[in-house]
Amino acid sequence: MTTPHQPDGASAQLGYTRAPAPPGSQLDWASTVTAPTEFVPYTYNEAEVARITGRRRLSLASVVCGLGGVVLGVIGVFGLPIALSAITLALIARSTEHRARTLWLSGLVSGLVGVLLAAGWVVYISQIMLPLL
Repeated sequence: MTTPHQPDGASAQLGYTRAPAPPGSQLDWASTVTAPTEFVPYTYNEAEVARITGRRRLSLASVVCGLGGVVLGVIGVFGLPIALSAITLALIARSTEHRARTLWLSGLVSGLVGVLLAAGWVVYISQIMLPLL
């Protein structure tokens, strides 16, 4: 009958571990290899940091166009082209600027609100104002 756990010396006999180096001698080259390279931390250079963090221009443009579309949508139908451009910019920014999710989402929502306001003005003009003329 075999026992599930072997004594400490048995693993050295099976070749699972290397014999320790004698004191004062150099280590074998194979014993100096420690960890694979994926555990070594990566340092970013300036160009990579600028590429990762500096890409928020489309998202910011979509927010500005969306707010302009909402403001002009309250006044009349004139905000429709600006609101549509806000939606387009937000959808492009969605695929390119992953870290600016809040900005492009705000631009998308405000662009949709601008389109809805412009559609409300079209319905108001066509259904209420035109029959009165």
